[in-house]
Amino acid sequence: GSIKQTIRRTTPIQLTKAQRKNFPGNIQKYKLMGGRPEFHNVDRNRHGRIFEPWHTFEIVITSSKNNCWITVKNKGWNYRTVFHSHGGNVGYRDATKKTEACTQRVAENIARKLKRLGVTCAEVTFRKMMKVETCLQAFQSIGLQVTRLTHIPRLPHGKSHKPRKLRRV
Repeated sequence: GSIKQTIRRTTPIQLTKAQRKNFPGNIQKYKLMGGRPEFHNVDRNRHGRIFEPWHTFEIVITSSKNNCWITVKNKGWNYRTVFHSHGGNVGYRDATKKTEACTQRVAENIARKLKRLGVTCAEVTFRKMMKVETCLQAFQSIGLQVTRLTHIPRLPHGKSHKPRKLRRV
């Protein structure tokens, strides 16, 4: 059934000690979702795995004056997006989305999800310098290692021209 129906189910889910010890993901979220795995909506390969042990992940930080978006891509699987997060996703609205605290929460959210998947290190790329330092601090506090830090600025292509003269009528 739907997620709402599984959440409404009243019978609690019981896990054995062995299941709890080897559980992939967040146990509380698993119980809350009524026995549905946490990453139930993430694409899997033909072996039923979200990623292979040799895959590398890239975290793309896109930031603007008003918000911060973080996307996690699987480099070993044609740069497929695994999941992403942004200010509204972690409970911030309107003007609070531009704060440092919001950026911190978004980065912690992404780092926590990666840890639950079993990823320990990832590469980070970004375009704008703003808010990147906060994200890196959050990754470090959760225990996610950054193997490569790449700055890809938007550079103008071709020659720089003087803009054409305004047309006066």
